[in-house]
Parts: sequence; structure tokens; C-alpha cells
Amino acid sequence: MDRPTPQLGTQNDTLVPRILAFLVDSLVVGIAATVLVVVVGLVSESLAGVVGGLAGIGALAYFIYLEGTYGQTLGKRVLGIVVVTEDGGDCDLKAAAIRNLLRIVDALPFLYLIGIVLIFVTDDGQRLGDILGNTVVVRTQ
Repeated sequence: MDRPTPQLGTQNDTLVPRILAFLVDSLVVGIAATVLVVVVGLVSESLAGVVGGLAGIGALAYFIYLEGTYGQTLGKRVLGIVVVTEDGGDCDLKAAAIRNLLRIVDALPFLYLIGIVLIFVTDDGQRLGDILGNTVVVRTQ
């Protein structure tokens, strides 16, 4: 998977693709976690419980690794969007970690309300994770 070429200046036109990409990624991560828990559960129910409990860490790692290495998750690739730095450079693992760890705050109080409100009120369509990670989400060329 290569890093796509960002189409700078499109950060205010990505809300719907961001939401749909998150749904695609949630489905991918959910299916992978379910398959893993079921397979491990065939060997040990108690170990399956541990694996299921670690699924959240795996999901976080999925977002951090893919965005920090390629600028996009599978969902973002399907929807034609990419994470870049505010100046258009490649998103690195540090920026990806910051933006994804702050998903917890962006998701409050429910349904990503803080994140969506911030996307509407910030000049560059950024949620809190983007602001603190110095990133924007733009369309690909």
C-alpha cells in the first residue's frame, strides 16, 4: 500500500467520507476481532475473554499504524481521503498516535459529538485529535 497524493485545500469537504471511512474501519476491525476471539475460544474460553478485552488496543494500533505509515486506513482508502500534516506533509506515527488517542475525547458525550462540532467550527475541519496532532484530512488525487 503506497501513500496517496493529497489534494490539499479539500479538508472542509471530508466530513461524510470521514464518517463512512470510520464505519468501514469499524466493520473491518470488528470482523477481525470476532474471528480471532472465536478461533481462540475454540482452544480456551478464558483466553478468548482476554483476547476480546485486548481488542480495543488492537483497534487503536490499527488506526495508528496505518495512518502513521500510509496516511490512511482501509476505510479512508476506500473513501478517497488521507491524513496529512497541516502543511501537507506525511502524517507520521507520533501525529497518528496523538490524533487517535484523542478519539476518546472526540467521541464524547456520544456519537463523536465533540469531534463533529469541532469539524464544523474550525477553519480546517479538524477534530480535537487533528488540532493537537497538527493534522488535517483531505481528499486524494
